[in-house]
Amino acid sequence: MKNKILTTIGAATLLATGSASAVIVGGVDFGAAGALNHFETTTLAETFINGDGQQLLGYGQVNTVNGALGNYAGGDLLYFTFDYTSTNFTGTSVDFINGNVDLYLGSLGNLLNQSSAQNMLDIAALTPWASFSGHDIDGLGNEISANGTLTGATLSFTGAGLLDVTGGLADVVSFLDANSILAGDGLFADVALTTSGNNLVLNTNDDLTGCFNGSASAGQWCIAGSADLRGETVIPEPASLALLGLGLLGMGRLRRKA
Repeated sequence: MKNKILTTIGAATLLATGSASAVIVGGVDFGAAGALNHFETTTLAETFINGDGQQLLGYGQVNTVNGALGNYAGGDLLYFTFDYTSTNFTGTSVDFINGNVDLYLGSLGNLLNQSSAQNMLDIAALTPWASFSGHDIDGLGNEISANGTLTGATLSFTGAGLLDVTGGLADVVSFLDANSILAGDGLFADVALTTSGNNLVLNTNDDLTGCFNGSASAGQWCIAGSADLRGETVIPEPASLALLGLGLLGMGRLRRKA
């Protein structure tokens, strides 16, 4: 027990004095600083939207975390799925509400080897890691706003939104629940989302009928793109860690006296 207490004190002291050790949360390495979360993806697919009240579905793979390529989870990767509802569609702009984004940890291989529908199912079967819901960005209830060419033979857009962490592994939720981004509703969100996409390079295992000539139907997998999720994190203050070490030291002394 004495060795265990001293080991814990040593770990707390190391962190309190500014260790360069990686910050690993939920099996994901956020790097030495750990003060930011930046999930970068260049593998994203989503369904085509051409009106209001339609369900936007999508999925993707997180390729880097805080710039660390590929090996941020010991051979596993983070994958995500999302769904939103479209509103205020004009053909050059659209907003989205009722958003949900779920991250999972595991390994699936190349997502272009099978259909998007199967990818959605396989990702959802991995280990749940974190869940997010959309946050009001403008005081009007919209959670993502996108602009671009949203109809016709050539589709392209950029978009931005906000998210709140709402569930997942307990340590991940505590780590990401920073409430650091002031939103349009006067409250604070946890994560900023930016995204872009077009209909140029798609999964050939999907039904692409109409995706290149403007005759696609809503719900077809006609969009490929990328997304970034960025925010701050919650890391215990060095002073708190030092107090933890002192508390454990006191416990050790009491046990020796007993």
